[in-house]
Amino acid sequence: MGELHVACAADAAYVPHTAAMLRSVLSHSTGLTVRAHLLHGPALPREGAAALSEMVRRDGGEIVFHEIGDDRVEGMPTVAGITAAMWYRVHLPRLLGDVERVLYLDGDVLATDDLRPLWETPLEGNWVGAVTNVFQLDHLHRAWALGIEPDEYFNSGVLLMDLAAMRADGVTEALVTHARGLGPETMWPDQDTLNAVLGPRRLALHPRWNAMNALSFAWAGYAFAPDALAQARARPGIRHFEGPSVNKPWHFLCAAPQREAYFEHRRATPWPKVRREGRTPANVARRAWRAARWRLRA
Repeated sequence: MGELHVACAADAAYVPHTAAMLRSVLSHSTGLTVRAHLLHGPALPREGAAALSEMVRRDGGEIVFHEIGDDRVEGMPTVAGITAAMWYRVHLPRLLGDVERVLYLDGDVLATDDLRPLWETPLEGNWVGAVTNVFQLDHLHRAWALGIEPDEYFNSGVLLMDLAAMRADGVTEALVTHARGLGPETMWPDQDTLNAVLGPRRLALHPRWNAMNALSFAWAGYAFAPDALAQARARPGIRHFEGPSVNKPWHFLCAAPQREAYFEHRRATPWPKVRREGRTPANVARRAWRAARWRLRA
């Protein structure tokens, strides 16, 4: 039996979502022992860490908590609604000094198929394997501003990382230096930094390993071959609920495919009850109107 090293980052508010993600990983790692690495800041509640640790052990895995001091992310920009936890992953090569590779997952993803094929993917000398990002048409300029073609810019929610190569090449230092040189107006500072530094040695993964909401865009074919796009839509291996809050499965208005899988896994965590964000009188009316339209169409 092999080992699957999975890394993730969370603050206190995101621990329940991260628990659902880890539960999905533990459910889709046939023949692999899952060793989870949770990166967190100094304020992570002890009771939350203890409950998460018990859940992972109960389901056959192991978990290690890595505290990231504020000094390690000092001077690295953040954006509204996202804390400095977005930067913790750049320290993975040094934090996991005896680990050769790791699968990094954002807290808003779910494993939906066996992860072994992804985990065993040869990186062929690249630092990272990642799926090409699908932009909204009015965001294409963001890639060009970095000197990157849109079909070469990757989404950073799922990263298969060659830690040994990254350590040897001083990649963490390069990422930190780049991040601290960004201006405050950068919309996606962490993802842009990862693309700028890691992009030249990125293996493009099949889109089913990061099946974003954006795969539903009619123009998503600019990034993928038609057969790969069809496979990712029909049978995602990792489902990613990327984008604004309304796209998250725990939001009251979320209508994204596979959202119910989130609740299934969440019920098996120490946080089974979900407080639905965005449950306002206006959104209740909006949801009822949407349901009525679908009934009329039927």
